Order: sequence, then structure tokens, then C-alpha cells
Amino acid sequence: MKLDSIKQSWRKLTVFVVFGALAMLMVACGGGGGSAGSTDCAAGESCSSTSGGTMAVALTNSSGVASNTISGSGSLTVTARLKNSSGGAAANEIVTFTVSNSLATISPTSATALTDSNGVATVSLKSAGNGAGAATVTATATVTGASAAVSASANFQVGATIAATPVAVNFVSAVPSDKSIVIQGAGGNGRTEIALLTFKVVDNSNAGIAGVTVNFTTQTTSSVTLVSSYGTTDADGLVSVSLKSGTLPTTVRVIATVSGTSISALSDTVTVTTGQPVQTAFSLSLSTHSPEGWSYDNTQLTVLALLADANGQAVADGTQVVFTTDAGAIVGSSGTDARCVTSNGACTVIWRSQNPRPSSGVGTITATATSGSSNLSTSQMLYMSGSWGRIHYPVSGGSVGYITRDFSTSCDAQSFNVRITDENDNPMPQGTTLSMTNGTNASGTIFTASVADQAPSSPLASVRGTTHTVTVTPSGCDLAGTKNVTGIIYIGITSPKGNAIYWPVNLGTFKAN
Repeated sequence: MKLDSIKQSWRKLTVFVVFGALAMLMVACGGGGGSAGSTDCAAGESCSSTSGGTMAVALTNSSGVASNTISGSGSLTVTARLKNSSGGAAANEIVTFTVSNSLATISPTSATALTDSNGVATVSLKSAGNGAGAATVTATATVTGASAAVSASANFQVGATIAATPVAVNFVSAVPSDKSIVIQGAGGNGRTEIALLTFKVVDNSNAGIAGVTVNFTTQTTSSVTLVSSYGTTDADGLVSVSLKSGTLPTTVRVIATVSGTSISALSDTVTVTTGQPVQTAFSLSLSTHSPEGWSYDNTQLTVLALLADANGQAVADGTQVVFTTDAGAIVGSSGTDARCVTSNGACTVIWRSQNPRPSSGVGTITATATSGSSNLSTSQMLYMSGSWGRIHYPVSGGSVGYITRDFSTSCDAQSFNVRITDENDNPMPQGTTLSMTNGTNASGTIFTASVADQAPSSPLASVRGTTHTVTVTPSGCDLAGTKNVTGIIYIGITSPKGNAIYWPVNLGTFKAN
């Protein structure tokens, strides 16, 4: 009797140990679907762990509810949650998804996704239209620094395919995003002659429908071309068509129509604009043509280039313009070379005074661009104006020096013109000021009292400079007077940098009270 009791006790202990071991194994598997060692499996997930980390996979329907069934044109979202060996979220890791058979397809077609900051990556599953059955989706990744990959799988089933009925086609997107392309032949860095337009065919649940033929047409007969007149939707119901520009500017919209139906949609407007620059629309201008640069280094002016195409449209951004000069130097927009890159058809560089200085004091700035295989160029001349003004009287062919006016027979004010130049007989710098000053028995005015911008002519004019009207009046003049007096007044010329010189106007000897 005692022996029987011992045998029964041993059997009970054996059963307890076996069931206890099974219970511990189930806990380690996270409730089923995972492998031994996985301890981070939430409800609805299948998990697996290796020395490289932990992977968990879950399936949900379009409403975000846990599901493992694909029906009709519906889809499942596959969510992979990746952790590193320390239990932290593994961000910016590539997860690769595979399906065990051909019953379903993965979107995107690359079957890869990048984990976010929480270590989560998602793709979608759709029926491939190959009948009903069951399959397994597997997510695999290798955490950076780990030697072993980690993967987890989830089973799902595909119901019998129900032919979805298109109810709408929607315009989705355009590339480039600003929906603007350039005229044929005007492509290049940052410019494109082709727009890619994408549409989506959907059913009454707004789910994309695969395998639908969509026809494409345009609303314009202008010079544009559709690369294809039709396309077939992918697993997500998406279909794209390329639109190529022609030789004329225009606007165009593409019409996408589901084949055999009246279901259609219009794309957003695509603008075809901007051709290559042309010589007749290439302009160059200077902020001043007469900087005070003959005696000073690093006097600066701005050089502006403007370019347009044959239709008067500003050329595309990124068009390059190169500059040369035979006087001073050019500093480009990058600060290191003599070029600039257009924005809205315009760009600027800086010219600065320095050697070389042509003996005439006149230099040329030339801008060059390209139009296909042709070179375009335009130029502007400038004076490297001096700082010390000179008086020429009379204006044409007059000598430099003193001016004498005779008031011995009349006391009336006298007006006359003088020509002002620099030491090279070129105009004084723009902004030079003129004054009448230090008069003795005389007063006077000068008009105009400043020097305006002067651009050199080609060929260079023999008489250069600026003309100003001087009016002088003797003080106390009286032809019946009893004493002789002498009158004098000075024309002052002051450059923008403050260099001043004074030229006398002698009123001679006249009678005064």
C-alpha cells in the first residue's frame, strides 16, 4: 500500500513539472506566433528576438482594427516594430517585407520601408487577383551594429477576388511640384522639359483599383506631347503619364478617362514657359558709368544682366552669365569668380576699380551667355573717372584755366557755359558737386550744381565731360562810379570722395561808388 502511494505521488509530480514547463514556454512565446526569447510582444503581434534585436509584426485593416483577411479590393496594413538588443527603438533602419506566395502583393513595389523614430515601418498588402488562399508575410531587418538579422511573420488569408467597379478617377500629383516646365531645348541644370502627372482610379470605398486601363488626352492643340495615350493602374490604383513640352509657351491640362466609361478627371494646369536666352533680349546695365576709380582702388559699382527668351519671358533660374573687363576687375556672385546665376531672369556682379587702368580712362565690361550652341554677348563702357576737376571755356575746344569776364561797359549779370572734366578729359564721377564760392566784389550761381551719370559713347566722343551754366554778377558796380574795383569768384569742383579744386572767374576792373 505504501508503494502504491509513492507511485501515485511521483506521477502527480511529473504531470506538474510537464505542465509547468509548457506554461513557461507559452509565456516566452508572447502568446503564440513568436519564437523563444521574445518578451516584448503586444496583443495582436507576432514577435521574434535574436541577439540583434526584436521584431514584432501586426496586421490591421483600413479602419486600423486588427485583421488577417483581405477581401475584394481591400488591403491590410503590415506594421513592423523593430527594437535593438538593448530594447530601444531602432530608427532609420531598412525593413524588407516578403510574401510566401503569389496571392498578395506588397506596396510599395520595392517591398521595403524605413523605420521612424519609434522603430516602426509599414507597408500594405493587397490581393494579387490570383485566387483565394492563405499566405505569410515576413518582416526582416538587421539593426546597425548587429551581426544577426531579426525577422517576424504573420499569417493572413485572401478571400475570393471580387471585381471592383471604378466610380472615380482622381488627379493625385505632378512632378515638378510647381507644375512648370520649360520649352523644348531649354532644359538643363534645375530645369525640366517633362512633367509627370499621376491619377488614381478608386471604387466606392475610395480604395484604389488595380489593372484598370486609363486613356489620356490634352485640352490643347499647342506644341505639347503625351508620351503615351493610355496606361494601366498599379496595385494601388495609380497610373502616370508624361507630358513633354514643345517649342511654344502654353498652358495645358491632361484629361484622364477610365477606358470604356465616361469617368474622367482633369489634371492641374501645367505651364510650359521659358526658352533659351536670345541676343535681342540680353541687356547689361551699370549702377554708374563714371565711378571715381582713376586714383582709388576698390570703388565699386553693380553690374546687372537681364535675359529673356524669344517670347519675352525671363529665362529659367540657373542660367549662367560670365563677365570680362579690360579695366578694373569683376567679383562674381559667389565672391570667387566672374560670373552670376540668374533668378527671375536677372543676376548681378560687382565691378571694382584697380589695375589695369587704360590710358584713356575708359574701360569695357562684357557679359557672355549661351543659347544652345550659340554664344551671346553684350557690353557696357565705363569711365574710370578722376578726382580733380578741370574747367574748359569756351565749351567746345576751350582751353583749361582762368576765365575772364568784362564788366567795364555794363553792370548786368553775365551767363556763360563751362565744361567740366577730370584730368583725362573724361566726365567727373557721378555725384560730383559744383559751387560758386569765395567771391570778392562778385556773386554767382551755377546750374546744374552736380554731375550726373555719363556713359561713354562708341566711338568715344572727342569732346567729353558735362556742361554747366555759370552766372556772375559784379557787386556795387556803377558805370558812373569814381573808383576802380576788381572782382573775382571761384567755381568749386568737389568729387564724391571729397577732393576739391577751385577755378577762378575774373570779373576784371569795373567802376563802383
